[in-house]
Amino acid sequence: MRPISFAILAAGLALAAVQAPAFAADEEPVQIASFNPHNFKFPAGTYRCDLNRQVLVREVSPDMQSAVVNWNKRDYTLRAVNARSGALRYEDTVSGLTWLVIVGKSMLLDTKQGKQLANDCKV
Repeated sequence: MRPISFAILAAGLALAAVQAPAFAADEEPVQIASFNPHNFKFPAGTYRCDLNRQVLVREVSPDMQSAVVNWNKRDYTLRAVNARSGALRYEDTVSGLTWLVIVGKSMLLDTKQGKQLANDCKV
């Protein structure tokens, strides 16, 4: 077998690093084909929730890999992560906000405080 030169190996690793998506250490990369297996709809708009709460989804990226959510007069950019349940799951690891989309409703969670912020949210 012919040895690989260091220059070729370094060039290959550099190319892989450029082509690989960047993810935070604690996030799983989302596989686009398996992210939305149930074809849930996730439109932008005002979601009205239980207890007269509302969540404004300002924007959902065309590939559904991120969303801008407004909660308590502040915008948060949430990134898609895989959910074992098949729900659509978007998280902002800094704030702890998590937006879940399931059949017929969505909910906003604060994972740092361990509580629901808005439940049974619908456009």
